[in-house]
Formats: sequence, C-alpha cells, structure tokens
Amino acid sequence: MVVASATTRSREEQIHGAIRAAGGRLTGPTRAVVGVLVESDRHLTADDLIAEIDRTYPGIAPSTIYRVLMRLDELGIVEHVHSGTSPAFYHLRERGHAHLVCNECGRIIDIPDSMFSQLAHTVEQAYDFTVEPRHAAILGRCAACRS
Repeated sequence: MVVASATTRSREEQIHGAIRAAGGRLTGPTRAVVGVLVESDRHLTADDLIAEIDRTYPGIAPSTIYRVLMRLDELGIVEHVHSGTSPAFYHLRERGHAHLVCNECGRIIDIPDSMFSQLAHTVEQAYDFTVEPRHAAILGRCAACRS
C-alpha cells in the first residue's frame, strides 16, 4: 500500500480546488489522472497514464482518460508537449519547463524557461512573434549519442 505524503495530498487538494473553481467535477477518473501526475516526476504519454491508471483503477476507459487530460490542459493544470517523432507527453504545469529531446535515444532533458528569454526577445522584436517554448520540444542529439 502506497501512502501519499502530506505534500502530495496538499498538491492534489490544490488541483482539486482549481478544478472545482472552474466548475469541474471531481470524478474517479479525474482523481486518478491527477493522482498519477502528482506522484510522478516522469514525462508521461497518454499511454503511460492509461497503463498506470489501469493498474491502480482498472476499468477506466482510455477515451475517458484522454478527455480528462484535455480538460486539465484547458484549465491550465497540465501541459502537453509535442516531442517530435514520439507521442506527446504530459506533466503538471506547476512543474513547467522547456524540453530537449534526443532524436536517437529519446532522452528528455528539462531546461528552465529562462534559457529561451534572449531568443524569445529577439524573435519578438524581429518578427512580432511570441515564442512558447513549452508546447513543443527542441529536437537534437544528447551528449551520449553524439559520442
């Protein structure tokens, strides 16, 4: 039996409060998705979430989990990141950061948003365009694959 820490419970309660404040309902599937995201530090694809939730709460339809993810994304609770050639992955927005994804091994490296500040400023000045570095990963090759 896994016992949630006070910090984990508090984070879940904050997210539940945000869902309620937006007029949402805290259904079993919503609680399950939030629980897995709060407990995980990994970058989870929808299939990862479905598999994890199925182990803990069998019987929740994948389509329901997709709908919950879409709603949580609309509410600004989760971010989905397009990773190039792999499926999109999800994490809580409060843990927001940009991502580098290795084209060879698939390794995901988290980088602070501040790494894009100068680039974002330059692009905005030159092209009147706002860069959103969290929505899509930057693709390349990690150090291990280059050597």
